[in-house]
This record gives sequence, C-alpha cells and structure tokens, in this order.
Amino acid sequence: MQINQSELKDLKAVVTLTIEPADYQEEVAKQLKEVRHKAQMPGFRPGMVPAGLVKKMYGKGILADVLNKLVGENLQKHIEDNKIQILGDPLPSEESPRIDLDNEDTFTFLFDIAVAPEFDAKLNGKNKLPEYTIEPTEEMIDKQVEAYTNRFGEYIPEDKEKGTKAEVKPCAVDAELFAKVYGADAPKDEKGFRERIKEDIVRSLAEESKYRFGLDVKAAIMKKMEKIAFPEDFLKRWVLATNEKMTQEELDKDFDKMLDELKWHLAKDQLMKEYNINVEKEEVEAFAKRIARMQFMQYGLMNVDDAMLDNYAQEMLKNENQLRGIVERVVEDKIFDAVKGIAKIEPKTVSQEEFDKLFK
Repeated sequence: MQINQSELKDLKAVVTLTIEPADYQEEVAKQLKEVRHKAQMPGFRPGMVPAGLVKKMYGKGILADVLNKLVGENLQKHIEDNKIQILGDPLPSEESPRIDLDNEDTFTFLFDIAVAPEFDAKLNGKNKLPEYTIEPTEEMIDKQVEAYTNRFGEYIPEDKEKGTKAEVKPCAVDAELFAKVYGADAPKDEKGFRERIKEDIVRSLAEESKYRFGLDVKAAIMKKMEKIAFPEDFLKRWVLATNEKMTQEELDKDFDKMLDELKWHLAKDQLMKEYNINVEKEEVEAFAKRIARMQFMQYGLMNVDDAMLDNYAQEMLKNENQLRGIVERVVEDKIFDAVKGIAKIEPKTVSQEEFDKLFK
C-alpha cells in the first residue's frame, strides 16, 4: 500500500491511499472460504457450495468491507505515526476517483484533512487578572436567619370562615432551630448560630469568586486565540457531514460559537501538557461531592452527612454526560489554579452588589 500526503496549504492537505491486490487478496480469500463453509444453498450440501458461486454472490461485498477496513486502519496509522493533530475527521475528497469493484484491482482513495494551527495559549506575568473577595454583610446573615425561621416555621392552614389565607409562622431563633439547621454539632446560642451562617456565606461567596476567576482566565486565554486562522470551510463541511439533521442555516448561525469551543478545547489540551495536568478518579469524585454539597446548600441543607453526599455524587457520576462535564470542570479548575501561580493577580474586595454587576 502506498500512502502520500500533499503539502499543507491553509492548514489543509490531501492524503492519498493506493491499495493494490497484494494488500487485500489474502484477506478476501480467507473470508470467502469462511463464508463457503457456512453457506447453505438448495442443491448443495452444507459447506460444499462451489467457490465460484460463493465469490459471485458475496465477493464484491467482502472486498468492499476489506477495503474500507484497510483504508480506515492505514489512514489512522498515518495520522498517528506522523503525529498530525487533525481537526475533526478526514473527509473523502471531492476529487476522489470512482471506485469500480467489477473492473479494477487497484484502488485509490483521497481524503481531505485539516490540521490545528500553531498557537500559544499560555499566560505570563504580564497578564493581569482580578481575584475578587466578596464581603459578607450583616444583612446577608439576617436574610439567612429569616429564611431558616420561615423554613422551619409553623404552617397555618387557610381558614375560609375567618377569611384567612394559609401562611407560615416563623419559628423562634433558639436551640431547636440551631439543631434543625446544623444537627448534633449545632451552635449553643444565637451568636454562634450567626457565626456559623457567616462561615457558610463566606464559603458560598468563595465559590462565586472562584467561578468568576475562571471566567476571567478563560477570557484572557481566548483573547490570545482570537486572531488565529482556522480552515473554516473544511470545518463547516465536517460539521454538516457528521450532523445529518443540521441545516446550513443552523450551521451559519452557530458556527462562531462552535469555533470558540474548538479554540478552547485546543487551548486546554496545550495547557494540560504545559502544566503536566492529569485527572485522578479521586479528584473527580471530590468535585462531584462538592457540587452535591452546593446543591444541598441552595435548599438550606447545611448539615448533610458525608455518606449522603457520597451517594449523591456517585449517582451523578453514573451519568456519562455528567461525568464528562465534571472531568472537564476538574481540568479547567487545575488550569486556572496553575495560571494563578503565573499571571499577575490583583486582589479586589467588593460587595455582593458590585460583584453581581460584573455579570451584566
């Protein structure tokens, strides 16, 4: 078999595979023999169907399958052996000659490939990145106390005779409430209760700040990628070829977003190698547990035990899409942490209101 690749032009090339009889005859003969042993036809004993008849009936289909396998395996080997970072998948070239299985014994296949452009996604000490600390306020604590007293309050049903509506009577701020919120290790008095609430708020705000820092890191990296040229015509062709239900109109509408996702994917791959980032099973499980804890906190459940968090996290990880998303988040977090040790970090203390304005 001969494999040749044209010179790159605009990040595209053509790979030509020429398959000769010596490349496939032995495998075709082997499969025809196996089919003959299994073939059952009227007038012939099992396994005794004439070889010529078997070849006439099944030869072309077997040849096609063998050729497809040879093409796929050798094209992939060419890409791997030459360490080509392709974009998408190879596509049959529009210049490919017609394959005539009836009258030819040497076959030529042409595939268009596109390769990733050269780029440098790394940040350095010249890159300035803000890191926000959100100040908790007494008002935040008051609102959370009020939320707990309402949540654990007494439900008063509607009384039509008296003309009253259903409502919740807030419970007292006392040891019973503290225990309902924080369990066995609950604070003993209101001061301690408010301190624990403040700790929870600080932890929650830290998560918000971390999320914002990640967005700013990503924006700085993507800024370095914005002027890099990509073989857009090939990528559009590939998207349409691999998404049968997508229309040209939908592609045109969403292509810029797809291209940004591709840039971010390539940047992450480069940075994972640059910073020697690997993802361990324990890190994925810990992140899933962290998500579970945050979700419970959103519902006011601050004292969820580790066993429940573990179970909740494991259920999340059984979902393939959630697992993939969590692995991506772990990778991104590790990249953001690595950048924190490289870029120039500018600490900023802000109020919740000021912080929220950053997203508008």
